[in-house]
Amino acid sequence: MAGCSDFSERYYGRTDEYLPARDVPYSEARREAILLLLQLQQTLSDEFDVGEWTPPALGGGSQVDRTTSGCPAGTVIEFWKLGTAGPLTGETWPQAVDRFAEILAPLGFSGPVDGTVVAENPIALFFNEETGQQVQLRYNKRTLVVVDTGCVPGKWSQDWPQGTEVVPEHLRTTGRAIHSGEPEEWAPYSPPSDEGGD
Repeated sequence: MAGCSDFSERYYGRTDEYLPARDVPYSEARREAILLLLQLQQTLSDEFDVGEWTPPALGGGSQVDRTTSGCPAGTVIEFWKLGTAGPLTGETWPQAVDRFAEILAPLGFSGPVDGTVVAENPIALFFNEETGQQVQLRYNKRTLVVVDTGCVPGKWSQDWPQGTEVVPEHLRTTGRAIHSGEPEEWAPYSPPSDEGGD
């Protein structure tokens, strides 16, 4: 459902220019993406009444996927979508987009860019030119947030499950969905400390 497309004007439609490769360990990029996703999900729950986030049922879709599209050789993007929540509305959508912009701008993300294809399924995209990361906010019947790692050195799901220790227990179901109907292997839960300003 959620792809990992690059909607930046700098890269859109280009075949002669790659997204930047990040100089961070794969598992750290994974952890950073998950933490940002959790922060954005919590903001929507706290400020926009979307309720609790529900992960896919075992046997359902994956919570993390990958692409190498637009990445330099030897790098890969993981993109995370841990669950969905109740819908935003026509009234709360613009407010939520503005709130995301407020949170993401200090982290180097520009946007929003309107990625909407179908009017009933609005999509707002935020892009970080320095890291190549993208954040998506979308809703239809449910609200979805997708955060990716940018292009990191390594192969798909390298060092798994390192970096997943910050995923709360109630959101752990399908993960990579590599064994349909079976629980994923996750790192033991270890909530982030307040040190370092995550």
